[in-house]
Amino acid sequence: MKFEKITAPSQRDLFIRKIQEMILSGELKKGERMPSERELADSLGVSRTIVNTGIAVLEEQGFLEVVPRQGVFVTDYKRTANVDTLNAIMKLKGDVLRDTDIRSILEIRWALERLTVKNALAHLSEENLEQLKAIIEKIREAKTPMEAAELALEFQRLMAEFGENSMLSLIIVSFRAPCLAMWVRFIRIYGIQTLYEHTKKSFELLARRDYDKALEWIENFSKEAMDGKFTLYDKDLRGAADE
Repeated sequence: MKFEKITAPSQRDLFIRKIQEMILSGELKKGERMPSERELADSLGVSRTIVNTGIAVLEEQGFLEVVPRQGVFVTDYKRTANVDTLNAIMKLKGDVLRDTDIRSILEIRWALERLTVKNALAHLSEENLEQLKAIIEKIREAKTPMEAAELALEFQRLMAEFGENSMLSLIIVSFRAPCLAMWVRFIRIYGIQTLYEHTKKSFELLARRDYDKALEWIENFSKEAMDGKFTLYDKDLRGAADE
């Protein structure tokens, strides 16, 4: 068994997490003016440097807005969100995802995968197929859920790259955090072997250049992940853990 390294969060990370949690829970409301850096530092028991650098990160993530000579304000992150906002929320929530969060991510992934497969089939070379096959074998040999999830994401990214749509490849990478969260959740419930078998099935349809069957496979697997045999909702995660 391979153990993953344990790392302790820094004070800045803890400060950022605290403010994120307060904003996402509604304790800090949109438009609300934040206390001064000195007040935050005193109340949270950290230095002003940590508060200052933490606020800068939270602004980049779309949670706060620094208005010169007026102060720092909580933004309406649902309107000002960027990729950093999504990644921060996914990192914060981890496995604690609502069913609505899971469905939303799966629907986005379903739409992206349809386009990815369509483009890939129009341009895939034999060399490309060999590269994808090598990724699949690495999934089978993966030792941890995260390692397997990273490889599954790389499989999708390579398909987009081989489909000669550079923007699609960037979009997939931008959705790295939610995609990895879903793959890790899938693996923890159903195992690396199941992920391997599903990815291998996708590859076999690509190798046969069978777009209709590949599309049908994507449709069926997406439905199974949302509401069927391979659902990822919390109730099933709890049930798997109890068995």
